[in-house]
Amino acid sequence: MRALLDYLHTYFMSEPQLLFRCGLAPERLAELQREGRAPLPSYRLRCAGAVTSYFGERALGGELAWYPQAMTEWLIAAEHAEAATLRARFDRRYRAELARLAEQGLPAAEPAGGLDEEWAHFLAGAYGVCTRHGRVEQIAAKEAMVALIDRLTERQTRAFLPEAELALLRRAVDLLDEVEAWFAPHERAASSRARCVDGARRRYLGGGA
Repeated sequence: MRALLDYLHTYFMSEPQLLFRCGLAPERLAELQREGRAPLPSYRLRCAGAVTSYFGERALGGELAWYPQAMTEWLIAAEHAEAATLRARFDRRYRAELARLAEQGLPAAEPAGGLDEEWAHFLAGAYGVCTRHGRVEQIAAKEAMVALIDRLTERQTRAFLPEAELALLRRAVDLLDEVEAWFAPHERAASSRARCVDGARRRYLGGGA
């Protein structure tokens, strides 16, 4: 529990912190989420325990919600735009990042599930979990680089990867390392970071995790 709380305090905002930064009431945040204009929290932590102080011991319980750092800028925009406008903005930013990556020689196509699926994951809070700050550009880069790394490493040994593909793999891994979250301690072993960053460096690029 301590490791998880340290992770959340370091990389995320609690719901009270988010509301304070945006000047919103809890009811307004819930309304924006119901309307599909703002993502749900990336982590919900249900707590039950006791606190002890000079005044004695008291049982406590409740739920804490945590959001990625970029949620502040998204909520400020969501206050002044309808869901359809926000969705169109998400798509534009996503596709612009894919185009930027392609111009830099990093193959980047829309995911197989399309942007409808990406938007649904975004609203569910999933990309707050697996990107560094939850920004749309990080979401696009993360998905594109995971797909590219998986494609390049389908072969079983380094010997089968030509030098050009190794160079491309190194660039993709380095970019993914920049945009992807560290993941909570209980998630990291099963995460795409473990497979596509740590694993790819160890197996193909001669580096440790």
